[in-house]
Amino acid sequence: MSPSSSKSARRERRVRAEAAAWLARLHGPRRTPDTERGLRRWLDEHPAHAVEFERATDVWTETGGVPFHGGGVSYEPRRLERRRRLRWTLAAGLAASLAIALWTGHALRRKTVTTGAGEQKTIELADGSWVTLDTNSRIIVHYVRRTRSVILRYGEAYFQVIHNPRRPFVVLAGNRKVIDVGTSFVVRRGTIGKGTLTVTVIKGRVAVAPLSVADRVPKMPSPKVLLVTAGKRLRLRPHALPAIQTEPAAQATAWLHGELIFNDTPLAAAARQFNRYNRHRIVLGAPQLQTLRVGGVFRLNAARSFVRSVAEAHHLRLIDRDGTWVLEPRTRTSDGRSDARP
Repeated sequence: MSPSSSKSARRERRVRAEAAAWLARLHGPRRTPDTERGLRRWLDEHPAHAVEFERATDVWTETGGVPFHGGGVSYEPRRLERRRRLRWTLAAGLAASLAIALWTGHALRRKTVTTGAGEQKTIELADGSWVTLDTNSRIIVHYVRRTRSVILRYGEAYFQVIHNPRRPFVVLAGNRKVIDVGTSFVVRRGTIGKGTLTVTVIKGRVAVAPLSVADRVPKMPSPKVLLVTAGKRLRLRPHALPAIQTEPAAQATAWLHGELIFNDTPLAAAARQFNRYNRHRIVLGAPQLQTLRVGGVFRLNAARSFVRSVAEAHHLRLIDRDGTWVLEPRTRTSDGRSDARP
């Protein structure tokens, strides 16, 4: 192992141990507002922190909560170095507990649902709520006595929730949680630690908050908790301010009916949508094409019709090349006429 790879491995182990230690503090008897503020600072220090904390939270949720012995240990070391060694020993022990929990979690009763490319699934949950998964998505359902939790690992899911104020329904997605307030809503996220998180409310309202917030909507307004109402979409992007936009229910849930609805949508965004459902990819052959605006209603599997209509409307060349449809600007011939080859 090279010195650089060894250093990287040590750094990963350290971050993993820190994530386990923060999780223990968060679920321990001595949790305070200072604990929550410290966790938020740690999560903001580096993207890897949020990724490891998410993984630790997944393990905790999937196994019903592993009891961490040591959160209440009191010690007064004589020297700073000794205190540092004890702290890292405790963190390493917590990380080991999480690793064991991850291994044994597969033997516990829980439900993981996954969809492949172009596949959708609808399941009824134990409390009568429903969830529909879109293409390339995965959720982990974990119901315990006091909380109903669903982890959205990646992809998109539509939730129709039966409200129970004494047993909150929470969707965990990355370093955020979506707390239901008797509603139906759509949550979409990219791969672990990357991409944009969007929450679209179809009916009722939800609260979107950091993982450190309790699984209940606060009675008083809080700057770290965002409330999203029906007809609105919250978009959370890395290194950007939260954005709440109007999103018609028909457009947000069109995929449930096998359709995609575009309304003055950038061509790059529309192409990405089609590429989620089809093996034949759409590629834009020039940067200036990304911001072209498109509109219309299309079937999920009608990518060919879509690219043909775009090529015709914007006078583009359409090339079928090795499993991809390439859209390019038409070139000019020597006599000044447009090259209209399909």
